[in-house]
Amino acid sequence: MKLQILMPSLSELVNADYASVKSEESERLIIKSLSGLIPSAAPELLQISGIPGAGKSTFCATHPKKNYLFLSFDRIMTALKGYQQELKQNGSVAAFQKYEMPARIIGYELLRRALNKKVNIMFEHSGTNKAHLELFRNIRQKGYTTAVDFIICDTATAIRRAQKRAEETKRYVPETLILERAAKFKEYMDAYKKETARIALFDGGNNFLPLNKI
Repeated sequence: MKLQILMPSLSELVNADYASVKSEESERLIIKSLSGLIPSAAPELLQISGIPGAGKSTFCATHPKKNYLFLSFDRIMTALKGYQQELKQNGSVAAFQKYEMPARIIGYELLRRALNKKVNIMFEHSGTNKAHLELFRNIRQKGYTTAVDFIICDTATAIRRAQKRAEETKRYVPETLILERAAKFKEYMDAYKKETARIALFDGGNNFLPLNKI
């Protein structure tokens, strides 16, 4: 199935189709990511959402789920040899600007194949866009259940963490992107409540303690 059927607004998130970035490296990455995963009779799409710097990656690392594909665009980006070469030669900003979109395109191709295989998916993504709401609305047609874990974090803390991460790991996230996602976060969190049966909140500033509200 084409992903655009489930996400009609996908073209707002990617500027080309997978054929434009397909390579032996991207195919190996996708195949390795899906290797060993067992299809489920009742698969789940679990989205880990929050603004950049909220702690999504740390949450996923400390809350792993067995027999789930872990899908992260950042993880795909940093795994690309071209990204690592660009990082060494021209720095984190140039590497991000050149490889963030290709990694996103590869990630959505990985998502498409995972959905067709009916495997469980743990998707690290802010979720602050129309296409992901469409996915949650339409994915039930493929027998999936859905859930969202929201990692709650104030903007100042997220910006500070992103700056520190850039210094320590050279993984760059523009401050403007954090502010843009933060402006949309509450609106989209309310929208997801209408599209999925399970919503959970975790405090990204306090060891991911469960929250009742924000």
